[in-house]
Amino acid sequence: MRMAADALSLGLSTAYKRARSGEFPCPFRKVGRRYVVRLTDLMRALGIQDVRVHYDDFEAGARIARGRSDTWH
Repeated sequence: MRMAADALSLGLSTAYKRARSGEFPCPFRKVGRRYVVRLTDLMRALGIQDVRVHYDDFEAGARIARGRSDTWH
């Protein structure tokens, strides 16, 4: 809930109040005493498109981060 509140520019106490009153901007579950927001639901509430990441893209990004942009090593 803390990460979701930060991402939605809400104070933590405001986020909990909205969750209890049913006014939280995205779906959540209550697990024990904790409120849990799925990343995909948070992204949707923020207007971020759900983009699938492919393994090849991940590997290419890792190579670039290591300073090796070549694709065949």
